[in-house]
Amino acid sequence: MSSAEATNELEMIKEQARKLFRELVPAERLRELASSSPAFDTTLWNAAREQGWPLLSAPESVGGLGLGLEGLSVLAEEAGRAAVSLPLIPAAACLSLLDCCDVVNPELKALVTEISNGEASVCLAFSDTDSGDLSLKPTAQLEDDGLTGSKAITAFAAVADYALLTAQHQGAITLILVRLDQAGVNRSIPDSIDPNRAAAELEFTSASVISLPLRDAESCFQAAMAFAALATAFEQIGGAEAAMFMARDYALERVAFGQVIGRFQAVKHKVADMYWRIELARGCALDALDRYKSGDEEWLVLAGAARLAAIEAYEFSATENVHLHGGLGITWEGQPHFYYRRSRALALEIGSRFYWRDQVININGFASDQAASVKDARSRDVNDELHNYRLEARQWLADNAAEYSDAARAGLSFEQDLALGRGWQALKADAGYASINLSSKWGGGGQTELHKIVFSEEELRYQLPTEYFVISTAQCMTILLGYGSEQAKQELAHRAIRGDDIWCQMFSEPAAGSDLAALRLKAERGSQDGVQGWRLNGQKLWTSWAHVAQWGYILTRTDPSQPKHAGLTAFYVDMTSHGVTVRPIRRMAGHDDVCEVFFDDVFVPDSQMLGPEGRGFHVSMEMLMVERIAGVYDESIGGVSLDRLLAFAKQAQINGQPALVDAQVRSMLAEAFIERQGLRSIYQRAMIDIEAGAEPGPEGGIRKLIMGRARQRLSALGMDLQGASGMLMNPEGDFRTDFSWSWIDPAGRIAGGTDEILLSTVAERVLGLPQDHRPDKKLPFNQIG
Repeated sequence: MSSAEATNELEMIKEQARKLFRELVPAERLRELASSSPAFDTTLWNAAREQGWPLLSAPESVGGLGLGLEGLSVLAEEAGRAAVSLPLIPAAACLSLLDCCDVVNPELKALVTEISNGEASVCLAFSDTDSGDLSLKPTAQLEDDGLTGSKAITAFAAVADYALLTAQHQGAITLILVRLDQAGVNRSIPDSIDPNRAAAELEFTSASVISLPLRDAESCFQAAMAFAALATAFEQIGGAEAAMFMARDYALERVAFGQVIGRFQAVKHKVADMYWRIELARGCALDALDRYKSGDEEWLVLAGAARLAAIEAYEFSATENVHLHGGLGITWEGQPHFYYRRSRALALEIGSRFYWRDQVININGFASDQAASVKDARSRDVNDELHNYRLEARQWLADNAAEYSDAARAGLSFEQDLALGRGWQALKADAGYASINLSSKWGGGGQTELHKIVFSEEELRYQLPTEYFVISTAQCMTILLGYGSEQAKQELAHRAIRGDDIWCQMFSEPAAGSDLAALRLKAERGSQDGVQGWRLNGQKLWTSWAHVAQWGYILTRTDPSQPKHAGLTAFYVDMTSHGVTVRPIRRMAGHDDVCEVFFDDVFVPDSQMLGPEGRGFHVSMEMLMVERIAGVYDESIGGVSLDRLLAFAKQAQINGQPALVDAQVRSMLAEAFIERQGLRSIYQRAMIDIEAGAEPGPEGGIRKLIMGRARQRLSALGMDLQGASGMLMNPEGDFRTDFSWSWIDPAGRIAGGTDEILLSTVAERVLGLPQDHRPDKKLPFNQIG
């Protein structure tokens, strides 16, 4: 089956599943099932068998469709969305394990056929009664007279024909199948938080078993559990998304205090928090699925990451959905409680978050060598041409970066470091690596945005003096080349791209930060020496590098009689003009790279207007969109990288023990790894869309939201691992290499939109919730108080 055919097949299966679940499992049916014991929808299971779903992931040798884990993930996500219970994942995990057997005897062949056809159902009984969690040291014993022991509450055990489980045999772990309708098996059905899972506890007394002839039972067990975990992650994602949309729809209907509650910022942010958690989990799951399909053994650790991210996404969405519904959320007649119950049940059934946290850390080992770096980069590159470009750029950097990087910058004054940066920028320009996405006509590299991001990712591996030129080359030049005159392009573009001139970007004002359209800096018609233009009066604030900039992009108000978003016009201004005063602002970390800029009757000619008069807000949004793409490659948002933190954690100790033994440290590192992998998957899908011509979506905002918080959290962890020494501020320290410097500069959560603005944007533009109340939106600006 070709890739296109498989995609079409999966889409058909998805629509088929949605239709079947809508018809057979309305909310009333879920309530009806929850009142019965054991609660198992036989009608739905028979319908699933008729549709051939058990065969979906079965091998073609037994009549299966051969869609494997990918096909199963589609069904699992739709089952999660509908909150139905079908034993498809246990069956598929069992088949994957049977496929690993060294010898498949007639009994096993017959069993494979039975399970594939849905004639026999399976449960995964891997949790022990004493611990309740997964273990490679099961207490059940397999002796000559059969299996004796017990297993903790297990989904579908009340109705399954077979249990797949682990036991001890002659001091080693073994995997076996046990027929559950025999005399040596006792099933007890206790009350549970989710009655619709047909769960039961199992007790074995000299029960006969079917042994699985596996060469390495432990590794096969881990692979089978990773298979089940990844499929379950898709089920959890489907359930989380259903809970999110249930909350969103209720917020659009429920009226309180004279308006729908979806207008309240607290409600919007709650739903947006659901969204980014779901997208992070989806990114992890798709990444793991891609690695599984390609045969990359790293899929095992990525399946664990997907499992952990999906637990968090589903539990958060389901819990907050109940909360958002208020009293309705906790009533039997409502729907939210079914997702609330299911989110917790799925978080426990195949190993708790503690088990999977340790799997992520132990299997991964957090290795970070050059070979792993190349391999990881290849998984993120959209195509072979981009990957080859990466390798060429990596070699060029290896050959040229040293004399501009860490050691070369140590002890330099600001002026010396800036001069070194100009040298590096010029060297890149000569090699075609400066402003890679801009035309070579103006000194750029003549490549795509994707090429620029690839190079920037590699450049971040060094501590190079690039910070002075990012605004100039990534944002201002894109707008100048799009809206400036031919003369301006000829005179200014080459100088900016080579680093001869630095540009700044003047948006914010004392009364206009996140609310950019509230700016008050006036531009009024005037002339100078017979040249028509504008006179600027007012103040800009938080302007990076204004004190060393030759030119600046500026957004002004040219018509106060228009509503606030209209009547704005963009210009570029000579920062050495008479009437421009720049005052550096000392930031918390002691740096003075941001400034306030005052304009006192500063003349700007018409020729320096960027875009039509009155369209400045549109032009500025275009620049911010460029900024969103440009910042997507920096995974630490200017702080210490996760790889550097991991390397430090491997050497650190807590109370005389290795830091990586500590449960809290392990949890924080696992969370950071999950965030990084999920965001990389989101990034790759976004880059594929951008390459195809799509505009950037919310992925830039999601990335900034998550990584801005992560920078603070992980920097604090690095300081904790140093103990009291974490308070030191090394005068030679750098934001990218020193945890204290990284922590003390939380600007990544503020510049380019605060967390709250990003959450509101996701809620309004992605999820369709109404905008905040904006009483001044349509008023003429000069009538706003």
